[in-house]
Amino acid sequence: MRAIVVEPLEPLSLSSAPITGVDTLASVNPLLLPLPTTVAGALGALVGIRLASEDPVKGLVELVEKLVERLRCRKPLLMGPLIQFSSGDSWSETMVSVSWSEFASPLCIDSSSLFIDLVNCANRGGIAKLKPAIAYGVHLERKAIEAGVVGEKKAKIGYLYRYPLLMYNLVSQYRETPARPRFIYALNCDEDVGGYTRFGGEGRIAKVYTTSVDEVRRLTSPLSLRPGLYIALSPVPLLPLDKLLLYLEFEKVVGLEFAREVIGLLPKERGRTPKIAVEGIGLGFYEVKRVRRPAVLALPPGTVVKAESLSRPVGPVLEALYSIGFASLYQLK
Repeated sequence: MRAIVVEPLEPLSLSSAPITGVDTLASVNPLLLPLPTTVAGALGALVGIRLASEDPVKGLVELVEKLVERLRCRKPLLMGPLIQFSSGDSWSETMVSVSWSEFASPLCIDSSSLFIDLVNCANRGGIAKLKPAIAYGVHLERKAIEAGVVGEKKAKIGYLYRYPLLMYNLVSQYRETPARPRFIYALNCDEDVGGYTRFGGEGRIAKVYTTSVDEVRRLTSPLSLRPGLYIALSPVPLLPLDKLLLYLEFEKVVGLEFAREVIGLLPKERGRTPKIAVEGIGLGFYEVKRVRRPAVLALPPGTVVKAESLSRPVGPVLEALYSIGFASLYQLK
């Protein structure tokens, strides 16, 4: 199986919440990783896919089907990401996200005692951290002069907004060095994809190319997994059946049919108990209608699960989400 690499040319702007301004009391929540919808949208843009659906969720299903046809893919067509960092001319070993702000080499994960050995990991350069910065922008407007002709852009007075910039530090020998990332995905398609494209918010640009990375063979998805212990590389979407759901109950959510047990985010010290966390994430921006897709609940990347093969097919929405990389899993044992 080949790999597709997304290499940002500048700090990305990725957020799990809408951009906020002076008229909205909210916070900017930077994402640790690109959402699978962002990656799939970038691939669609690179190969010239145009969507016709008016509904943002049906548009996602349409995008998957057109990518499968255009690139000659099997489902799941994307899985990942694994992450590498560079603070010079070479790239680090591949890492996985282990919390909301940290990455670690899979070799640092003790799958027997269920903890992350950060001490030994930092000594060998197998740790990286997210260090987001907040930038400020000015809302611009462009008025039409006449039909088919637009005027110059002008600042809309009083409309400042904040957006995150994702910065990363590579940790080695307890020293933190600024580093640039690249995100590596298993690509289950026959056609190559490559080029430069907008990626995320604020007009950021990334280089996309296909290559060969042996470690992507350890990536899997609920659509194709075998029983075992896995760590989630991307959000695991949960669709509640009960509006008043307060706890993670298997029978009251759709999206955990492949999980025999949810262990949670692993602690950094031996003997501590893993923590199960559930967060809300948006499914990205739908360019066709210029609207945001709905938000869903999800287990965050870094969640460890004991998984088993699906006993029955999933619905079209979950199948589309799994096909583009949601609930991607890396086998620990």
